[in-house]
Amino acid sequence: MAAKKVKRKIKAKKPSKAKSKKPARVREKKVIVDTKKLLQLEEARKYVIDVAAEKGLEIFQFLISSGEMEENLLAKKLKFEKANAIRKFLYRLYNKNLVSYRKVRKNNKAWYTYFWSANPERLVFIISEMYEDEIKQTNKSMELNKAEDFYVCDICNRRYEVNEALQNDFRCKNDGGVLTHIESEKVLEDKQSRIDFLKGKLDRVKKLVKQ
Repeated sequence: MAAKKVKRKIKAKKPSKAKSKKPARVREKKVIVDTKKLLQLEEARKYVIDVAAEKGLEIFQFLISSGEMEENLLAKKLKFEKANAIRKFLYRLYNKNLVSYRKVRKNNKAWYTYFWSANPERLVFIISEMYEDEIKQTNKSMELNKAEDFYVCDICNRRYEVNEALQNDFRCKNDGGVLTHIESEKVLEDKQSRIDFLKGKLDRVKKLVKQ
């Protein structure tokens, strides 16, 4: 008697749906800047003026004190004839990330309304970087000055090593000025003083930011 073949239905296991873990949202810390002290710094004011002229500094200061403002109202408050006249200064500031904007379309209109705000924390970063770069460069030049003394022209301040000064009878090649002997020890002291001064300013600038 032939054995009956028993057919078993094997249920295919459904692929388990692995729950995708969403990355935890990192809460951004609000950066608070002492803008009053920041804008008292000569370097900070000069940088903004170099970027966007005196008008740019005026706009930057106004946005800091007033907060976010719609473009047309901003132009009116600062006595610009039209919004177009203020935009060129805003765009210069925007290119350096000193200001930001958001755009809103109201009532399904074809155009956007722009709202501008200042980024004083960016200016703190820029000024800090300027101090850090100068400290770095001064440290490098100190290493070069440690090796030997040198001579400097009393007219154009061109520097000469000892052998070169001797070959030129202690006269400058450029203008015939008298070469004055400068001791490297004195130069190092001056440069170290400059570094200490910059570090002090850098420390004060960084303290303007609180999180």
